[in-house]
Amino acid sequence: MIITGAGAGIGLATARAFAAAGDTVVLTDLDISAVEAHAAALGDRHVGLAMDVSDEAMVIATIAAVAMRFGRIDVLVNNAGIVDPNASKVLDKPIGEVRRLIGVNVDGCYVAAREAGKVMIQQASGSIVNLSSGAALSALPGRTPYSMTKAAILGLTNALACEWATSGVRVNAVLPGYVRTEILASLERAGKFDPSVAGAAVPLGRMAEPEEIAAAILHVAGARHMTGAAFLADGGVAAYGGREAASSAPVSGCVPKGTVLVTGGASGIGAAVADHFVRLGAKVVAADGDRHAVAALPDDRIGIVLDLTDEDAVEAAVARIAATIGPVAVLVNAASVDDAARPTIDRSLADFRRIFDAGLTAAMIAARAAARAMAATGHGGAIVNLPSGRAASGMPRGPANSAAGAAVSMLTKSLACEWAEHNIRVNAVVSGHLEVLEAAELEPADQRDLHQPRSHVPIWRPSDPADIADAVAFLASDAASYVTGMSYPVDGGYSASTRRFRTDS
Repeated sequence: MIITGAGAGIGLATARAFAAAGDTVVLTDLDISAVEAHAAALGDRHVGLAMDVSDEAMVIATIAAVAMRFGRIDVLVNNAGIVDPNASKVLDKPIGEVRRLIGVNVDGCYVAAREAGKVMIQQASGSIVNLSSGAALSALPGRTPYSMTKAAILGLTNALACEWATSGVRVNAVLPGYVRTEILASLERAGKFDPSVAGAAVPLGRMAEPEEIAAAILHVAGARHMTGAAFLADGGVAAYGGREAASSAPVSGCVPKGTVLVTGGASGIGAAVADHFVRLGAKVVAADGDRHAVAALPDDRIGIVLDLTDEDAVEAAVARIAATIGPVAVLVNAASVDDAARPTIDRSLADFRRIFDAGLTAAMIAARAAARAMAATGHGGAIVNLPSGRAASGMPRGPANSAAGAAVSMLTKSLACEWAEHNIRVNAVVSGHLEVLEAAELEPADQRDLHQPRSHVPIWRPSDPADIADAVAFLASDAASYVTGMSYPVDGGYSASTRRFRTDS
């Protein structure tokens, strides 16, 4: 694998993470002495090479040499980048400075991805992770050129993801927030950056460590059903919509040891999530309204029958779990109700509310009960919501699930910001269409609507429950300690594509 800008900061932390995972790492940077020394420290099989990403000929030659030496390239991490040397208004910004930012941040990313992509397409597999920034999502005063180059990386990521998915090449972006790197340290020394102000703007109350971003990159590089995604590792900054300071004190984001509670955990995706945590050695409680499914659960987990829309019952169940098994450290809200497809004009309000309450109200009730318990321990925890795959795009004849899914995504952002002070991280995994689980419930005409989008999903298959479970487990782990308020799309690139469902009938 190749990492650009690996001489320090996020790039170096990423090299160490991949090396620890057993990968052979090629570290590239303008500073050849730094990457050679770091490669030697990682071990004999690792290599440090000089590469200026703004020099197209040098990038082409370096990547060709790596492919020749190792026979393949499995991962490219496009980390190299620069920031404006001075914060200034666009009217005062020298155009040469703008061109330099584009040359490094955009051209360098494009050429490295293009050259690595050639190798990966030929070998029919590969993963590219482009480093963007939270600055791609909102304007920073005096940093317009930087922000626009980082936004360009998101557009480039989407385009390459959709173009190369059928060739077995996945392309994603990781968007860090403020990170303790040498770039920010130099700005601080120059009096151009105040880390206390930056920390107060983050719901988690602090800047990230490079190792936290590296952990996100390592996960994204290996997420097999994720492409065209923008993975936020920003401590909740993008989720926050307030005007006052987002935090008054820093929190670790780490999750204590404890019980994993999975709602809807006796069947479907909830059962797959419960299986995954059991394999990881966790104590798992599966709460479900289907008593027959609960009775059929294996002995390696505890099943409880629970009406998740009954607030008193849920509160009592969480207290009982804490007293008899151990405090709930992780809550996975996976419960849902099948939205039997039929025209919206034929639906009653009662039917709409039944499905909506099962998707949203139940998730909020469970989250509140778990959060109270997590806050009471003083150690915090993690909550992962699984909104309907229709959260990001409408589905004909599915108004309740579409509405509930969108609401759960906003609930996730809001709770992440509100509960960060208790060291409770809240994220969501948006799965797209789990066709294997849904199609059997639909009428023939609606199965057509569901299966037709397969041709619109860049990765040519529906989501697999195992892919979702792996994403949930990552967000619930300490490796995601700087990730909160994010909706993580594990949808094969569907959300990155401009091609959508047919709506005719």
